[in-house]
Amino acid sequence: MSLEVKDVLVVRGSFSLEADFSLQRGKVLVLLGPSGCGKTTLLRAIAGLEPIQRGEIILDGARIDTLPTEKRHIGFVFQDLALFEQMRVRDNIGYSLKVRHEDKKQIQEKTTFLARRFKIEHLLNRYPSELSGGERQRVAFARALASDPALMLLDEPLSALDAPLRREMRRFIRLQLAEGHLTAIHVTHDVEEAVDLADEIIVMREGTMVGRGTIEQLEQRPGSGWLARFMNLGLVLPVTKIVAGEASNTLEVETSAGMVTSVPRRAGLETPSLSKGKLCLYVPLVAADIRESHRGRGIQARIIRKVRSASNVDKLVLVIAGIENYYFEFPLGDRRTDIYQEGEDVEISIKADLCQLLPEEPSVFGGAGRRASE
Repeated sequence: MSLEVKDVLVVRGSFSLEADFSLQRGKVLVLLGPSGCGKTTLLRAIAGLEPIQRGEIILDGARIDTLPTEKRHIGFVFQDLALFEQMRVRDNIGYSLKVRHEDKKQIQEKTTFLARRFKIEHLLNRYPSELSGGERQRVAFARALASDPALMLLDEPLSALDAPLRREMRRFIRLQLAEGHLTAIHVTHDVEEAVDLADEIIVMREGTMVGRGTIEQLEQRPGSGWLARFMNLGLVLPVTKIVAGEASNTLEVETSAGMVTSVPRRAGLETPSLSKGKLCLYVPLVAADIRESHRGRGIQARIIRKVRSASNVDKLVLVIAGIENYYFEFPLGDRRTDIYQEGEDVEISIKADLCQLLPEEPSVFGGAGRRASE
């Protein structure tokens, strides 16, 4: 293992964060969640910029939570990049090496090497104020790598970029991490960014980790309606009634969308009860299809928007009948958007055997999640 975060607790005023996970060497972990859920706080705690009240942080077999930031062997790319505006690019990149009093010739060689690697050699004599957003990103990344860190921490470094440049920089960062066999934690609230960059994703909410796994694992077992809806993994329909099915291994489920369907019982919810909390029916994207609204047997919906995507995955934004303020993005795959019209009524058919009953609210490391000790 490269990184182990063991039973860590961070308290800031009324907010508390608990974390327990491990990350293998050479892997990219993405911390995903809405604003204020604790992603950056956790990153800062690992870097030594935030004190922890409990737990241990171990990097390459050595405990680092007792060490000052500069001795943790960590590279950090901040959300605002934190470049030194009064320094030229070459001095920004070589700053950590200068602080460590390395030989001037070695600093120059390392700076030149990184500038070539990141294709910013022609910018070495410029100041950060003279750079574009993408160029600043590359300088910040090169500076973080200059000291050969054992771990890279990336705190939403792409959030200020426009969409096309953000996509380009995602590819660039993933390539650099892979080619350098770097271990990294990347923070984002953007699901598409998480899927693009991650070997594994941890989903956070209100200071807790509520899901963990690859995107495929999270799609198969999201663990809660909240997580499935946040990541747009599929349809999430509030359940209004549950009765035993004719077969002993099925349940008849009625949803707010006015649909009754027979779903298989699954481990952890063999005897679900609405009295124990809100339940929902999770319909993975692979279990849903769209068709003209004329049979009356599917989920009724209306197309409110057609989205043409630069990544060639066109979508329809649907509003589901019977569920207030719930908008569902349905990817069209290789189907054309021009056969659908905004304002058109459609039906969503589902494959009931692929659906799951889930609690609406997540538990700690629900679904695909697991604690590092397991």
